[in-house]
Amino acid sequence: MRFLSRFFPACLLASGLLLLPGTPWASESGDLRVLVEPLGLAAMNRDGESAGWAVDIVREIMHRTGTETPIELMPWARAINVAQDRPNVILCPVVRTREREEHFHWVGPIFRVKWYFLARKGSGITINSLDDARKVRSIGTYIDDARDHYLMSLGFTNLERSANNATNYRKLEYGRLDLIVGSNSGLAAMSEAAGVNPDNFEPVFELTEVDLYLALSPKTASDTATAWRQAFRSMREDGTFAAILHRWYPGMEPPMDERIPWRGAGR
Repeated sequence: MRFLSRFFPACLLASGLLLLPGTPWASESGDLRVLVEPLGLAAMNRDGESAGWAVDIVREIMHRTGTETPIELMPWARAINVAQDRPNVILCPVVRTREREEHFHWVGPIFRVKWYFLARKGSGITINSLDDARKVRSIGTYIDDARDHYLMSLGFTNLERSANNATNYRKLEYGRLDLIVGSNSGLAAMSEAAGVNPDNFEPVFELTEVDLYLALSPKTASDTATAWRQAFRSMREDGTFAAILHRWYPGMEPPMDERIPWRGAGR
């Protein structure tokens, strides 16, 4: 995501200091480490460099806060283990859930997606309710992904959990799974990563809609979280955030509100 306009409004930190672009941001507890999950158009390796809408959002926030650190592409299971016990680790993108709420500092929302059960075209599978989905032979999920946890929290016992999400798409293509959980924005990119044709799949049931955020590890200093929140807020206000998403998804409406059901709408 590049930018239709590039404005760099001053970011007032919690300390009251003015942070100008290019001024290195150092928190009280050390350098930041930024981990982005390779996930469809969110993040990928393109010609040896990180690219994607999540990467572009992170780069712009880093520019506005003067952060100088590499963006590391890292699988989710490894990234979450790094973040749990260390300060100054930033994960992206992360689904904000009730279970995760108190374990991170949150910046966003940066993206909104719908989750669907996907079936192979011609399978004859019809899903009209969660109970219908509980009766199929197998549903492929990505271990420790939010969708995996979501279905487990609903009591699903027919999950076939994989350490690689692309594996789920291949298994669905070959009929080794009845369903997988996909998103409205990730089907094409995940199918490409798996080497299968997205036209061979179809959504058969909408599960829910969720927001993605940047998540700062729990031991990260609050002033760092404040600086990143203010930088992201300035991106929304000057149009840079919308321009980034439109670069990757033309016509998409960016999430401009925080919808956190367990805390009340608009909070």
